[in-house]
Amino acid sequence: MLTLLACRVDRSQMLLVNSRLDGYPAYFHIEPAALADFLRVDSIPDLPACLTENWPALAPTLTRLVRRFGNDFTVTSALLGC
Repeated sequence: MLTLLACRVDRSQMLLVNSRLDGYPAYFHIEPAALADFLRVDSIPDLPACLTENWPALAPTLTRLVRRFGNDFTVTSALLGC
């Protein structure tokens, strides 16, 4: 399963996720709107804290995406099935 190591909001205002899958690093971005759509909320004041708190719910979907796309991709609402 995908393990969250760290996340932060980057200069483009997207979440930059540093994770590990099967011992290998996986880096990708998540659009704030995609996270809000997945959680069915209007806005998220603290994106990194929200991602960390909801990681168990997101990890299975994100694991599939990392296996499919590898590194350096952007998770959108469409990719999350929202």
